[in-house]
This record gives sequence, C-alpha cells and structure tokens, in this order.
Amino acid sequence: MMNLYKITQHSENQTLQAYLEEYHLGSRKIKSLFQQNKIFLNGTPVSENRILKAKDILTIEEEEAIDFIPDAKKLDIIYEDDYILAVNKPSHILVHPDDKLKRGTMVNIVAFYYQNRGWTYPIRYAHRLDTDTTGVLLFAKDSLTLAKLDFLISTHELKRSYLCLVLGKLKNKTGCIDAPIGEDRHHQQRKRISKTGKQAITYYEVLKEYKGYSLLRVNLKTGRTHQIRVHMAHIGHPLLGDTLYGKSDPRFARVMLHSYEAEFVHPVTHERLIIKKNPPFDMKKWIKE
Repeated sequence: MMNLYKITQHSENQTLQAYLEEYHLGSRKIKSLFQQNKIFLNGTPVSENRILKAKDILTIEEEEAIDFIPDAKKLDIIYEDDYILAVNKPSHILVHPDDKLKRGTMVNIVAFYYQNRGWTYPIRYAHRLDTDTTGVLLFAKDSLTLAKLDFLISTHELKRSYLCLVLGKLKNKTGCIDAPIGEDRHHQQRKRISKTGKQAITYYEVLKEYKGYSLLRVNLKTGRTHQIRVHMAHIGHPLLGDTLYGKSDPRFARVMLHSYEAEFVHPVTHERLIIKKNPPFDMKKWIKE
C-alpha cells in the first residue's frame, strides 16, 4: 500500500527523521524504511535529513496484506478518514480472535470491509473492549497512525469516556477510585483488588439516579482488564448485568457498559477529534432520557 501524508504547518521546517519520530514509530522501523527506499517526498526518494515544507506530500510504500479472515457482516462505521476507522462494537463479540485462522470477531468484519474496497491494510486495532462492552472502537489504517495512537493512549492524551449503569445510589456523586488490580488465584476469569497488583485509577461522575440504580460517566487514567467492573464492585456498586463481579439479573443479558466517547488530536491532520456513539437500545431503555 502507498500511504500518503500531507505535511501541515505543524510539521514545517523539521527533518523527515524528526517528523517520523513524532509518531513514536520504532527507530528500527524508521531505519528500515529508509534503507529499503520506501520513503518518498513529492514522488522522489529522500534521506532522513530532508527539511519538510507545508503542503509537501510524503509517501510511504509498504508491502501489506489483510491478516485476518474476512467475515461478511455489516460494519457500523461512526467515523472514517484516510488514516482512522472508528466503528460501533456490538455486544457479545470479541475484538480479535486468539488464532488468526478463526472468525467471528470485530477484526474479521473490518477485514471484510477492507477487502470490499480493494485495500490490503493489516487490521490494526488501537485498543480493545470486553466482549459485552459496546461502543466506540478505533482502528488505524497505517503504521504511523497506529504508533501515534498507541502513544496517545499510553500518555492518556487519548481520552475515552464510558457510560455504565450500576447498582444503587452512590454517596459521592463524583470521585476517584485508586486501587491496584491483580489476578484472582481462585478464578481464572476474574480480577481483584490486590496490593501487589498494577496501579488502576478510575474517575466517575453520577449523571442520573433511578430507583435502585444509577447512570455514571467514567474516565480511565489506566487501562486494566475489567477495570471499571472491578472498581465499581469494590465500592459496592457493581455494574448491572455483571454476573462475574455482581449478581445475576434476568433483566440484563450483558454487562451495562458502553464506550461512549473518544477525544484526541488527530495524528496526521492535528485536528481535535471527538467521536461519540450513543448506547444501544438494551441500555438506553434503562436511561429513560
């Protein structure tokens, strides 16, 4: 694939090497691209010391292929440009399989979407969501964008907000839960609060209260597995439908958790993006807007 990048004023007057390093692309990867003459500026091969000007067109040529088996299922696209694909993940589906020969996950559906358009991008998911969790899921179409999204997630400059329904009413309407999360030796699927676990910090805000439950907006400073579920159960307010950390309730077929919003500066255009998706019906009907 030929990936094109239009140089903006943000990147003017710096070297090509510095531009690529801004994406936090690995030094070995950058060196390899130059050694193999895969980098062009305005159609001409260039060295890493070339000074960039606004409106220059940078091209990176990479031999790529779709790396998951395509699944012919409908994809709900929230946002798309030449570098980023944001989709709405349904409940009861994995982001990726544990074996590339398997099907039935989000990456397989994205692979089918790419295949239909004649693209050979590998399927690059920027983050994951639990099987039950719905909402905004980000993919990068090229290696530079993925590297920058990875960096933005690690530095918390890519802000993700969740909506969830929890049992009961919280005493504090806003708060921060700072409790390390580790493995549960007695249950392979569960996580637990543990002094020897990894740091986990969750911020929450009560948006609305109902009879017996509350709607929360949650932001994560860290991204541990099951973090929201573990932390809310820890303070006595497990998520509705969460049989792993709470109680079974026949009214809820899944955990009531939705990836509502992603906010970040676009890795290539440097514009601020806010990508939102409202909750699906199974959760919205309990919000009663």
